[in-house]
Amino acid sequence: MAMIKARILETIVQDFHSPVVAGLNYVGKASQLIIYYCSNGNEEVDYEIIFDSPRGFKLLDEGDMHDYWESEIIRNNWLFEIESGGWLDRADASGGFISKALGFREFLISGIDDCVSVISNTDPVISKTALSSL
Repeated sequence: MAMIKARILETIVQDFHSPVVAGLNYVGKASQLIIYYCSNGNEEVDYEIIFDSPRGFKLLDEGDMHDYWESEIIRNNWLFEIESGGWLDRADASGGFISKALGFREFLISGIDDCVSVISNTDPVISKTALSSL
């Protein structure tokens, strides 16, 4: 299996400790995925991560993504573009999956328990939120 190659995305999140994916909401009509994120592990949602027109997404327990954690970059950060070796490459290699040929990219949002992989052709928009716990 190929080693995961990832690039850290620059964001407005300056500090994170035991981050948590608190929830997500897919709005089909608007074709928008909103991920609610707690950067400091407490119960207050402090960021929304928004993907417009995502091609697909999946939420997994971090234990089901053990090969991703072989990369020190991924172990020590929280938001990435997966450049190679991830879900998009594996699905493409298995055949019948056209997203890669259409120019879509893979992103990973990691938390201490759950992680979200997103296939999109646009970078996420991240905003600070005043939402309380979901």
